[in-house]
Amino acid sequence: MARQSISERRRGGRRQDLRYSARIENLADGVETACTILDVSQTGARLIARDPDQIGEEFLLRLAIGRQAQRHCEVVWRDGATMGVRFLVAPEPGP
Repeated sequence: MARQSISERRRGGRRQDLRYSARIENLADGVETACTILDVSQTGARLIARDPDQIGEEFLLRLAIGRQAQRHCEVVWRDGATMGVRFLVAPEPGP
């Protein structure tokens, strides 16, 4: 088994690279903004938002149409339209 780096342990594990279209729902007013998930780990993700100035410090990340798959997120860092987020509620373990 490969050893995890300090940054991987801090983040909660290795990140999986992907390009996945999603939506960000602003908790203050319910307005949705398009985004792309660049990579994801068990505890967070890196996103590019279409309109980053409209996104608050906490929001819902909608992974599918409707409300079936969503994560409550907190912004940890920002660099222009790119941001790193932490998932505030851990996912339930799978079967």
